[in-house]
Amino acid sequence: MSSLNPEQYLKGFPLVYCTDFPQISQYFNKDYRKIEFEQRKISDTVLTSIEEYNRRIGASSLAFENIEKLKEYPVIITGQQPCLLTGPLYVVYKALTAVILAEKVKGVPVFWNASEDDDIQEVNHIWVMNTSLERIAVNLEAKPFFKIVISNEDIHYVVNSIKKATPPTEFRDRVLDVIPHGPLTFSEMFSCILSQLFSSYGLIMVEPHIFAEAALPVYEALIRNPTQAVARVNAAGDSLEEKGFKRQLYKTEDSCSFYINVNDERHTVSYDGKFQVNNDTFTEKELLDMLDEHPESFTSTVVSRPLIQDFLFSTLAYCAGPGEISYFAQMKDVYTFFEIPEPYIVPRFGATILEKKVQKILDKYRILLTDLYDPDQLTKNMARKDIQEFFDKRKGDILTNVQELVDYMTSVDGNLKKTGDATKTRVFKALESLEEKTSSTLKKQNTIMEEQIVKASHNIYPNRMLQERVLNVFQYLIRYNNLITALYTELGNAQPGEHVLVYPGD
Repeated sequence: MSSLNPEQYLKGFPLVYCTDFPQISQYFNKDYRKIEFEQRKISDTVLTSIEEYNRRIGASSLAFENIEKLKEYPVIITGQQPCLLTGPLYVVYKALTAVILAEKVKGVPVFWNASEDDDIQEVNHIWVMNTSLERIAVNLEAKPFFKIVISNEDIHYVVNSIKKATPPTEFRDRVLDVIPHGPLTFSEMFSCILSQLFSSYGLIMVEPHIFAEAALPVYEALIRNPTQAVARVNAAGDSLEEKGFKRQLYKTEDSCSFYINVNDERHTVSYDGKFQVNNDTFTEKELLDMLDEHPESFTSTVVSRPLIQDFLFSTLAYCAGPGEISYFAQMKDVYTFFEIPEPYIVPRFGATILEKKVQKILDKYRILLTDLYDPDQLTKNMARKDIQEFFDKRKGDILTNVQELVDYMTSVDGNLKKTGDATKTRVFKALESLEEKTSSTLKKQNTIMEEQIVKASHNIYPNRMLQERVLNVFQYLIRYNNLITALYTELGNAQPGEHVLVYPGD
């Protein structure tokens, strides 16, 4: 199994977390490297909501078997805001991390569909590789994702766009049948697809709005202690910065860790002795009464989401991406204050799908995978390499002759050394310029090499980012039969946080 060096895909706090955990262990209650089975308990109310939701999205029989297991076995959870057709590849890798970790510790895999979010521009599109990098997007209303209805027209547009961008393999239609027909909510579409992709592994899907009443105790605590969570998040952020790390979260001191929804819009809540919501003012009692009468009006922020999730599920482990790891580093004291056990924070697996067509380019030009990050510089360097030996010899001869002239001038008059050295520097720069111009000219002439390298680069580092952060899984599902099974097998042998190179075959 091949994998990237951690320095090639991580930096800052997440890099230290995965390579030297003891250095930053003070920010966490548990060491993810020592995770083991623990008995946990979920309420019957939560179980009923989970069962009803998974029945609504057409979950597999294995998912319902796992729901039954929740009565005895702990939850291994991961989460993400819902994205069009599951969004970037890393969403699939998150789900696989939960599935694989659950098997290892006798847990149950759950995916938290963070459908209370409302930044539609982050999730209304996918990227696929055709002859070039192509963006497929739909126009959707800007409101919480579980309130957005996606039409059959939009779904047909996306499906047809994928067909145009992918080869007509014998199983393409079967893969595209995974995409449900509308009208349905944007978040339910996301859950339906992930549930179907992981039907053989019993992945359980949930959305926060289905637990509105079960989450009441957490929202009540947040109302009674309106700025305590933010104070602790900010204090941890200060500590991280003192140690040279970048904080992931900063909130103003008067911020409350919940939103109030009015007419399908999320409104922030602040506290200065009374609660301020938009242009309205509320007392603590008024908000508690509103919570009791309309619990569905309260939704979580980035700070309270994990508190609610782990209160409901008594979570054993959360499978986190790099940004989330930094975020959880600021949450330890928040968990402690609200008396909710913090789960193990386990780094998710990462992967780069390395197709044969890309491997052929690497072999043909004898370059490394990471060289593809900057294709322009790579092609320039390759052109320069062809002329390097020619220029090196002649530059050396010329500079040797110039140095002899400088030495002679200095022997005649020591005051001439400065002039001679300056002349040598100008000659050196002129020779470098000649080499650079020759290299650029060769690069322009070698268009075939450049086109092949640029296309390979778009496959591995689209938009100059890791493949997993941009490209969508459907283009690979269409090309490679049983891709999820292949990914499951490869990642099953990986260590937490490892980024594996996956070779999908023909």
